[in-house]
Amino acid sequence: MIFSFRAFGRNCMLAVAALLVSQGVDARMSPGKQATLIVPYPPGSSFDIAARHIQPGLAESLGKTLIVENLGGASGSIGAQRLLHADPANLAMLVASPNELVLPPLALKEVRYTPEEFRMVAHLTQGALTILARPEFPANDLTELVELLRKPDTRPVSFGSTGIGSVFHLVGLDFAKKLGIPINHIPYRGGAPIMQDLMGSQIDLTFLPLIPSYIQSVQAGKIKVLGILAPKRNTAVPDVLSVDEVEALRGLHHSMWTGLFVSSKLPGPAADAIGKAANAIVGTPAFKSWVAERGNSAGDVMDLEQAAVFFARESARFERLAREIGLERE
Repeated sequence: MIFSFRAFGRNCMLAVAALLVSQGVDARMSPGKQATLIVPYPPGSSFDIAARHIQPGLAESLGKTLIVENLGGASGSIGAQRLLHADPANLAMLVASPNELVLPPLALKEVRYTPEEFRMVAHLTQGALTILARPEFPANDLTELVELLRKPDTRPVSFGSTGIGSVFHLVGLDFAKKLGIPINHIPYRGGAPIMQDLMGSQIDLTFLPLIPSYIQSVQAGKIKVLGILAPKRNTAVPDVLSVDEVEALRGLHHSMWTGLFVSSKLPGPAADAIGKAANAIVGTPAFKSWVAERGNSAGDVMDLEQAAVFFARESARFERLAREIGLERE
């Protein structure tokens, strides 16, 4: 065998370069061993459930102690701002969507960040929103709901959302606009307090993603699920009508997805490493099955460029919805 000093030198250089790149990614990701996964809603929300499910695998892949931090309020903008102001010595990530990153700056004067300050690194879950009602609400499905709300003597119904300018707020307004009815909005700090007041009959309706605890509450008679805001029914509640099965609500399609975000200031190699770690979880049959059991679907595996295109497209869609509803900053 002929030994080549040139080949040996070249191979050594490549090995050293690879080691430096690896070390550089780790260093630029953050020097600390602790990382934070921020959830912009209280514990028990759909975002929180997704975050805690990926937490162990993400922590192992990144080689860090990963802590879930719940910061609800102001339509999710408090959690979003926490990411932007996080200590650079420790890695910070955020489970979010355009609902927290695009809409609050359009609705709340005190929110001054822009969507461009966030970088999406992974698409986690996606699912249609539902119309949920208090237990003794005098309608049991979408057909009865439309008939009730269009009666001249029916008082305006109330609905809860996670805050002014949240997608759940806009969906409620879009629903009322579609039917040509008045509606009263009640803002909350998260899904959990909304559900407490819905079960306690303090509000009439809400528009939220379908999660297992809500299905259990429906089965226990604590709330009602009146409809699915999608072209087809949801396999988790197959007897519940889709909006496309009711003429007055046809086309009222609204969904909610979750993504994993970092600050746009985080170097590309570090963001790419986080994205690959998250995608390794999202792409597994076990994760897809886990999400499907909850009536939703797993996100698509994307690289950073694909994620950027997806986030930009979704941001434009949410901005268009805000304009159509006539959302104003308060």
